[in-house]
Amino acid sequence: MRVILTRHAKNRNREILATTFEIIDSIENPDSHYVQEDGREVAIKALGNKLLKIVYKQELLGYRIITIIDRNQ
Repeated sequence: MRVILTRHAKNRNREILATTFEIIDSIENPDSHYVQEDGREVAIKALGNKLLKIVYKQELLGYRIITIIDRNQ
C-alpha cells in the first residue's frame, strides 16, 4: 500500500517522527476511526508513547495523508 504525505503532513511529521509502518498500522488497525463531513477519514491509534491522529483519504493506489497529530505532545 502506497503512502503519500502532503507537504503539511511532511512538516508535521518532522516533529512527530512517525514511521511509515506506524502510519499504515494506525490506518489499518485504528483504536478509533471516523469519517468527517468532508469525506476525510480519521484514524486514532496509541503506539508506545505516541497517540497518533491521522487524517487521510483513501485513493486507488494507497493513502494520501493530509495531517499527522501526536495527541500526547
